[in-house]
Amino acid sequence: MSSQRYAKILAVLTAVSCTVVLVSNLAATKIWSLFGIPVDGGIVLFPISYIIGDLVVELYGKNAANSVIRASAVLNLVAGMVFWLVGRLPEYPSWGLQSSYDAILGFVPRVIIGSLTAYVISGFINNHVFVKIKQRTGKGLFVARALGSSAVARLFDSAIFETIAFFGVLPFKEFILQAVFAYAAGMILETVLVPITKITSSVLSKRLTMNETAPKETPLS
Repeated sequence: MSSQRYAKILAVLTAVSCTVVLVSNLAATKIWSLFGIPVDGGIVLFPISYIIGDLVVELYGKNAANSVIRASAVLNLVAGMVFWLVGRLPEYPSWGLQSSYDAILGFVPRVIIGSLTAYVISGFINNHVFVKIKQRTGKGLFVARALGSSAVARLFDSAIFETIAFFGVLPFKEFILQAVFAYAAGMILETVLVPITKITSSVLSKRLTMNETAPKETPLS
């Protein structure tokens, strides 16, 4: 196995994970209506974080997957602190958009706190359950461990995130509807995408285990 290829693929997966979580947190400040159900905008992208997590734990193991979660959490924590700090800076008199900033990005710290708490706890649970299923089933049944671990972890994710980010912001009935919908929609999306996840895992696994037997090119003189 090429250590350079090994590190490169892990770096790409880590960068994608950090980006997905950060963009999802920003998008979550928008509440949109789906047939009368309030849905946060983060649901459009956030389920991909579970797919990335499954790929990392499958290819690199639980410790590496947990490290990716920590890296994503730190990046998003910094983002939340920056948004909060910038919001506290004195407004330029003719700018006139302070209230708009506070209404959107001022809400982000609460969303990020909720998201990070849910993301870290549910991520660790997802990785733990994923590994336990793999220990029982062996290297086969990737779909079973991907969906099985997500089904458990998403319960914690939805409950924690929705409570911290939106409890008291929405009427209680709408709050419950959003939490239930977030769980169901995330599972449906991951189920739809799991064949692609499986193929991606297989392709990356082959690349990681590929023997570098090809002769190296001789530099031109």
